[in-house]
Amino acid sequence: MRVLVTGANGFIGRVLCRKLEEAGHTVRALVRPGSNLGSLAELNGVDIVSGDVLSPESLRRALEGVQQVVHLAGAVTAGRDSTYARVNVEGTANLAEAAEAAGVTRALFLSSLAAQGPSAPGAPHAHAGDEKPLNSYGRSKLDAERVLVGRLGPDRVIVLRAAFTYGPDHPDVAQILRWLRSRVLPVVPGLELSFLHVEDLTDLLVTAVQTDGPALGPYFVSDGTVHTMERVVDRLEGLISERPALRLPLSAKVLGWLEPMAQRFADSAGLGATVSRVLADLGASGWSCRPDEARERFGFEAKRSFNDTLPEVVAWYRDRGLLEADRAQRSSKAPTDTSSR
Repeated sequence: MRVLVTGANGFIGRVLCRKLEEAGHTVRALVRPGSNLGSLAELNGVDIVSGDVLSPESLRRALEGVQQVVHLAGAVTAGRDSTYARVNVEGTANLAEAAEAAGVTRALFLSSLAAQGPSAPGAPHAHAGDEKPLNSYGRSKLDAERVLVGRLGPDRVIVLRAAFTYGPDHPDVAQILRWLRSRVLPVVPGLELSFLHVEDLTDLLVTAVQTDGPALGPYFVSDGTVHTMERVVDRLEGLISERPALRLPLSAKVLGWLEPMAQRFADSAGLGATVSRVLADLGASGWSCRPDEARERFGFEAKRSFNDTLPEVVAWYRDRGLLEADRAQRSSKAPTDTSSR
């Protein structure tokens, strides 16, 4: 089967393309012009094509002869709310129109828990419905789901609302680990979180590509365990720190006090919409889910739990010197780089 993957050079896309190729599929990888291919360039059997979800013509070319498409491309950080709508919603609409014209039999869309909205304490999401996204990012992901289903029909679309997906080579994970080494840790007491290893998510995506029949959904996906933010920080700190750091509890009152100041700084730095999203996420009661329906429909069972795989993920970053990247970069530049002085 010929499968197009959008956002193929991203953290999830690179792993998915490899697994689809190993499963015997013909893989076409859509990447934006000038993008860093990373490990995608090492996959000799993958057809890499230049294109953008905001360029309908490039999508039409990329979808020629394609039976299924896995849609991973989207804006996660943005300076303006309109960027989320333009990339995530309009881009998905362009893809849906091109996929319909090309006769694509199925589209898989990686959405987000943000499309559903926060989970209540002790009640991880298990079934879609009654969506209440908190911010423009979540609304854009929900709108993108609806655009895709509205254009192609529910029998031709699979939507996955995945928990925070982690693993080696995720840029955000490296930054989080470096923050944890800074000795001062912000923590939101009681914030409930779910996680999913990138290998488990991509295994599910390959299974979904190969599963016949209507899919319905959307499907929540996680490793099935709910963690509090305090326990996550405890676990990470035990793996990377030699002594305890100072914890700064971020209550709803503190977050409310920080928001205007952080927003002004973010707006001046061109990151306004991203900061609004992060503050809203931290102020929620939880971001947790259970993969009950994914288990029933696709036989999904996460093989890698967050607690069990965390040591090897941290070791991956440590072995490559990424936990010291900021410090090493400053040290290497100090004797020779005079342009910044």
